[in-house]
Amino acid sequence: MAAPVFISYRRADSQHVTARLFSRLAPRYLAEADIFMDVEAINAGADYQRALDQQLRNCKVCLVMIGPRWLEADSAGQRRIDQRDDVVRQEVAAALAANVAVIPVLVDGARMPSAAELPQPLQPLAVRNAIRLTHENFHSDADALGTKVLGVLGRSVDLEQDILKLLFSFKGQIGRKQYWLGLLVAAVVQIAIMAALLLSFGIPLAKGFLEPLDLPKQVKIVLQLGTLWIWWPALALAYKRVKDLGHGWGLFMPVLGSAVVQTALDLSGKKSEAGAMSLVCLVLVMVLGTLKGTRFVAHGA
Repeated sequence: MAAPVFISYRRADSQHVTARLFSRLAPRYLAEADIFMDVEAINAGADYQRALDQQLRNCKVCLVMIGPRWLEADSAGQRRIDQRDDVVRQEVAAALAANVAVIPVLVDGARMPSAAELPQPLQPLAVRNAIRLTHENFHSDADALGTKVLGVLGRSVDLEQDILKLLFSFKGQIGRKQYWLGLLVAAVVQIAIMAALLLSFGIPLAKGFLEPLDLPKQVKIVLQLGTLWIWWPALALAYKRVKDLGHGWGLFMPVLGSAVVQTALDLSGKKSEAGAMSLVCLVLVMVLGTLKGTRFVAHGA
């Protein structure tokens, strides 16, 4: 099945930026299967040219990555874009001829080529609105591009709108904004549940929230059971955030382990140890919400 988004780029010009963009778009905005990026999507042993032709005939959006060397000449002094067998020329020409949404993406300070600088089949590219992708504002620029692509595809940016998906799905990865949004929603609901339970026991809210370790054991057990649901969204948020940082279970296990140990210490009456472990959990939560995503997709392997 053809992917709706096709990324055209020149390896010598924008390989690393393109790989970084791919990792930002998938799965934050699109599934990986929705994005075609040559070697990332072609199965081993498949006909490379045939796969490209099929994708370009059926895609809806073509992102043309243009860097400072996009129009460069080859070793013989001829511009690659002028050669009929140049893959990038063939990709862009096919996308323009298919009348799909062609979006030039300017990277590394590149400027938009004029029509006079392009071979005839590619000259319509010069009048397409371009999006600039800068190193300084990469995430915001990539997010703007992702939103634009979804608009062309007729899809909505639903990650922040769909709270259930954000809180309870372990799939994909999330950025800092979505992470903090999820924690805020979970915290508000948890506080509301705890307040209701404390009032049912006749315990003042100030005492219950400010001195939780001094509560009777049976009250602690009820509070733990009443807020047990928070484990799922909290772990889902942490796991998706860990993946956004380019890690897996190695970084996720300290989060899970500290939460389990803190709960066990709390229920066993070891107040000082439980308080220390609660601080560890808080620090881990803050770190996950502070670090910038650094996940890059290996390209060309």
